[in-house]
Amino acid sequence: MKVIIAVPDFTRKAHLKKVLPPILNKLNRKGISDKDIEILIGTGLHRKPTSRELKNNIGDIALRVKVSSHDYKDVFYFGRHKSGIPIYLNKKLKTTDCIITIGVVEPHLYAGYSGGVKVVSIGLAGEKTINSTHHPRFLDHPGTRICSLKDNPFQNYIQEASARLPIKYSINIVNNKNGDILRIFDGSPQASFRKAVIYSKKIFEKNIGRPIDVVICGIPPEKGANIYQASRIFNYIADAKNPAIKKGSLILVKANFEEGFGKGIGERRFMKKMLEMKGPEKMISKIKRSGCLAGEHRAYMVAKVLTKARLGFISKKAHLYKNKGFPFLFFKGLGDAKKYVKENFKNPKIYYLKNAFTTILTCPAASADQKVRRRSGTGV
Repeated sequence: MKVIIAVPDFTRKAHLKKVLPPILNKLNRKGISDKDIEILIGTGLHRKPTSRELKNNIGDIALRVKVSSHDYKDVFYFGRHKSGIPIYLNKKLKTTDCIITIGVVEPHLYAGYSGGVKVVSIGLAGEKTINSTHHPRFLDHPGTRICSLKDNPFQNYIQEASARLPIKYSINIVNNKNGDILRIFDGSPQASFRKAVIYSKKIFEKNIGRPIDVVICGIPPEKGANIYQASRIFNYIADAKNPAIKKGSLILVKANFEEGFGKGIGERRFMKKMLEMKGPEKMISKIKRSGCLAGEHRAYMVAKVLTKARLGFISKKAHLYKNKGFPFLFFKGLGDAKKYVKENFKNPKIYYLKNAFTTILTCPAASADQKVRRRSGTGV
């Protein structure tokens, strides 16, 4: 029997050094040798991990079983999704007898929640599939929303594509805001994911009662390695069902940017689009007419937030990007950012998030900002 263990890339903390050895030992007890097991890293269109990242996240396990990274060009056609999406997945999935998935369950912009079998359906997908699932017709669908699984076409694709494969067992990890394990749910793919999401909703979704003017977001180091990944936070804040920001608010993300905009094909496409932006409305209109490639979709999503709020980063490398034509504010430190806030907001309500990937802020209702204006006599 040939077994593939699909794991997420290292922008998600899956604690593989802890989780993988018990799985391998259990497979051995069932008569499956290490030579028949392969760990496949679901990188999607992102770059492959470095040798240092492999050592830090996989360690000596790589001496025991084969470890490889997904190549989005080396894929096989598995048919079409009912919505017309072509399903291209890693060739190795065609000949394997058993697939085990490991995922980190946390809020996700399109899937509602990450984890489950997404590591296969997206993480091990080809470019044509990722382009199709990241097209505006999917991203603009009312069901494609953070923390929402109901009537979500992105999540529906994930589930249907994976149903064509021999996925026998899933491990779904829920981390706290520090990246430590809170709970692990395992078992059948659908049941374990569903239980993990129910638990996660109680942990990650927070109603703060009233809208805010400024939100300053911390993120894990692995998510702040490049601007592509860090920019996702803008949508985490602005695209919740009942977002907690006012029109014209400021969203700031603290990140290190050791990789700049990022090194993968998607990251490079994102940077190019951001430099081409002549105004968010023009970019949104153009992409709606002409579509976009995966990576460019991130620029589309950022443009949509720019119509609602001002966006910026706090980073020691801010000087490398400031005044370079990007539609972001850049601050070298928190002090500079606070000075800007003081100059541009009158008595602002500021909210600090330690980990904005694991705390989704909402208000009681979409009309919360209107209620505030009514009390001040400025509403209708």
